[in-house]
Amino acid sequence: MVTLPSSPKQFNFPNLVQGVAQLCRPTLSVLAAMASCLSVFVLQPQTSVWVYLQTATVLICMTAGAFAINDFDDIEKDRINHPERPLPSGTLLPHHAWWIAVMLFCIALGAAIPLGLSCWIVVAISALLLWNYAPILNISGILGNGVVSMIVAALIFFASLVAERPWAMLYPSIFLFFYILAKEIVWDIHDAEGDQQRGVNTIANLWGLTPAFSIAWGLIGLLLISIPLAIARLTMAHPALFGCCAILMLLSYALALWRYQIIQTSQTYTNLIVLGRIGMILGLFGLFGTVPSL
Repeated sequence: MVTLPSSPKQFNFPNLVQGVAQLCRPTLSVLAAMASCLSVFVLQPQTSVWVYLQTATVLICMTAGAFAINDFDDIEKDRINHPERPLPSGTLLPHHAWWIAVMLFCIALGAAIPLGLSCWIVVAISALLLWNYAPILNISGILGNGVVSMIVAALIFFASLVAERPWAMLYPSIFLFFYILAKEIVWDIHDAEGDQQRGVNTIANLWGLTPAFSIAWGLIGLLLISIPLAIARLTMAHPALFGCCAILMLLSYALALWRYQIIQTSQTYTNLIVLGRIGMILGLFGLFGTVPSL
């Protein structure tokens, strides 16, 4: 049973705005939009500004809505793992997060309509999976990891649909899927206590921390091996850009992961998140080098 304050603490406009911003993670939401818009640009440079605005609206609202509904579902777990977040801290109430998520998903679905039926279907399926993420997680935390990884990879696939080149970014989408899967497994290591109390079966809880770290390392290793193979076998516009950026992304995250595995503290976990985000930006630019020429 959720035990939260009956009203938000220090209920005033500045605190409410701060709580909504913390709930929706605007930095990550904008980053998702930038990734898709940059993908559209490299795939189809003649795309109109209106299409970019629609694409950005879809991705910002989908990503922010995903964070909102996830925090709504994870209140009890966050009381243990992330008590500073707006819902467990009482800055916002659960029904605030629920309605914010509904509004954002509706805006995303509406903005996707002019982009075409295939784009709308991708957005609708993603929204449905995100809305039902908690029940999926209750079935299997490992399945939940796969859902999150698939939805993040869909950012790139969605952009290829917008640009009307649906298979041009297949390898980057697969690459991103396994990279996010590795990160999801590591995040479950950090959240193991909260997941265990909720009865969520993650790799860390089912098999232990060492196998979880090993699987994450294995995925990173497979991605490193895939880089020279992809350069050799795929037609890329800028293979050197892809190779350098993708390797730097993986190595920077691997360094942070190695430190976190040695000593699991809040500082090493924060470093892991920061380097992961920086590497993600670098890696996204590198993945654009995989685009075949028009």
